[in-house]
Parts: sequence; C-alpha cells; structure tokens
Amino acid sequence: MKNSSRWMIRLLTRLRDARLVWDVMGSLYNMRIYPLIDGLYQSIAEELTLQKQAQILEAGAGRGYLSLLLADRNPDARFTGIDYSRMQVRRAERYRREKKISNCSFRQNNVLNLPFEEAAFDAAVSVGSIKHWSDPHRGLTELLRVIKPGGCLMIAETDRETPDDELRQFVKRFSIPFVPEGLLFWGLRHVVFGQSLSEDQLADEAGRAGFHSVERRPVNTCPYVMVKAWK
Repeated sequence: MKNSSRWMIRLLTRLRDARLVWDVMGSLYNMRIYPLIDGLYQSIAEELTLQKQAQILEAGAGRGYLSLLLADRNPDARFTGIDYSRMQVRRAERYRREKKISNCSFRQNNVLNLPFEEAAFDAAVSVGSIKHWSDPHRGLTELLRVIKPGGCLMIAETDRETPDDELRQFVKRFSIPFVPEGLLFWGLRHVVFGQSLSEDQLADEAGRAGFHSVERRPVNTCPYVMVKAWK
C-alpha cells in the first residue's frame, strides 16, 4: 500500500473515532447501521440470561437500541448505557422516552475511566464500540472491575478478517446517498473493518484483561464476531 493511502487511512480512522464526528454524524450512523445488525441485537437479547433486579451496563450504547431492547424484555432488571458522545446520549434518552421504558438510563462516560464502584454490575454488553477505544485493554479491564464475580461480558465487533466478497454483500445493504458503492467498500474495508479486530484478537484481548472461559464465534446475520466471557 502506498504511503499516501496509509496516511489517508490513519487520518480517516482518527476521524472515525472522534467525539465531534459522532456528535454531528451519529444520527446518520444510527439510521443506516442499526437495521443491518438487528439480528445481532436479537441474538444477544435471547442469549443473555438475567436474574431479577440485575444491573447491566452497555458500553458504547449509541442511540440505545440494545439497552432498550434488553430493558423491554427484562422489566425487573436495570440497564445503564454509556457513550462518549453527548449527542448520542441525548438521542438515546429521546428514544427511551418515545419507547416509554423506565428501567434504563443513559449517561456520557468514557469506558476507559468508568465512574462506577467495583462489582456494580451483573453483566456488561458492548457492540461495535471497542475498535473506537484508544486503549482497548484498559477499557476491558475497567469493565472487568465493575462486573461482579461470576458476571458475564458479551462483546461484538466488526470482523477485520471478513472476506471481500462477504463485505461487498454487506455494502449493498449499507448504502449511503451520494456515496458510490466502490468508495463505501474502500472505507469499510480499510477504515472500519481493516482497523478493527479479528475473532482471535477480540478473544485474546478479553483473556488478557482477566476474563476467563472465553467463548468466541462469528455472527451469522452480519460480518461481526462475538465474544462471551466471565469474571
């Protein structure tokens, strides 16, 4: 790859992770990506077994789709969604009010420095967020700290090892007005998926942070990988 391309990818990756970009462009992401990964959210909702009065944290909650899906299915549990974009938190709160769900709340926080006590949550979930963390190891160790012993972490992320043909099929579903399909594929290949984690890398990061009994698998409904692990 030419140096100019590497420079462009580094620049776009920094923009991808910038809080201001999410404040301004988050609504476009919400509108385009959430319908495409609904099957992933449904899978998490079906697999995550919760006791009554459980406390659940979502890191990188975005518009709050997953937290509110889980809260609606588990009315006796309590859900806290955090996101580092103030505007995404506002969008999530607005969506929560529209859904009339009371056992869920959202706040602006950074996963690298969580403002919660140790063992405050029974489980934590995160989808499509870890690739944006400046220090994934620190973020995972923070999640480990705030999860109770025996608690579960479920984390899913775009798979950097997604084959080109599979990614092209995803691109056909992930259209953006006025953005040519070839340019969109290039951006996803090099800036989103290419700067993400593979199934093995995600599992290794969880283990290195101190989680155990790490399970891993590809997601059937979209080009993501899923890791489930315990404290």
